[in-house]
Amino acid sequence: MSETVLSARALTKRYGPRTVLDDVSIEVRPGCVHGLLGPNGSGKTTALHIVTGLIRPDRGDVHVLGVDVQDKASRRGVGFAPDDLPLPGSLTGWELLRFHDALRGRNDAGRAGELAEMLGISDDLDGSVAEYSHGMQRKLQLVAAVMHEPGLLVLDEPFRGLDPDAARGVRRLLLAYARGGRGVLVATHDMLRAERDCDEVTVLDHGSVVASGAPARLIADVGSSATLEDVFLQVTGRIDDADARADRLVGIFRRPLAAEDPASAGEPVRTTRIERGGP
Repeated sequence: MSETVLSARALTKRYGPRTVLDDVSIEVRPGCVHGLLGPNGSGKTTALHIVTGLIRPDRGDVHVLGVDVQDKASRRGVGFAPDDLPLPGSLTGWELLRFHDALRGRNDAGRAGELAEMLGISDDLDGSVAEYSHGMQRKLQLVAAVMHEPGLLVLDEPFRGLDPDAARGVRRLLLAYARGGRGVLVATHDMLRAERDCDEVTVLDHGSVVASGAPARLIADVGSSATLEDVFLQVTGRIDDADARADRLVGIFRRPLAAEDPASAGEPVRTTRIERGGP
């Protein structure tokens, strides 16, 4: 077995004068759920698009199970459920899944049907994707990503829009998937899920890695009563501002209700009388 499922080293990506990623390295080991954390605009989505081979970095390299991700053969070992790419609404659910099968040169319709049933969308696969709710589209994306049993599963906000029972099933699927010796890379804003489910995390801010390691170790470095949310806010330099904003929000609702304006007290209520007419 390869020592790493994903090895992304020194990734740098610029768009004009703006550096979106600056020397970012991410490693996902077999059996590991790896969380990619960061505020909006930190470079998470760009990193996911690079590690799945959708875009090329300006510098750095990506290998999945030891094969360069730019080699088309390696992409069969990657499953990706994005959060920012729209689904083709003119296709039915089954047509989209068969399209993914054709791209990979596989026939995984049987497993796709089982996964769809588990996620509660099997009865909707003959319907147009355009008529799916957001949560149904997220479930369809997950089926398309995992049905060929890739060595690396890459998910962008996989729980967004899912109802609680589906979220429970997806969580168990991801944990079992990783424990089977594969790797899972999950980009998320959900610190509670990341703290509970991720074996390791990488935190990005302004395109750079500001923290990386096991959540328990990162939390211990901050304090015994800390959480992964505290770690995130501290390493991204947002904790003081976040606390100040939270205090101001709480303060709004601790103030007593405004007293009645004395200038308006005792004034009669003005009404307009409407005369009813008619023959």
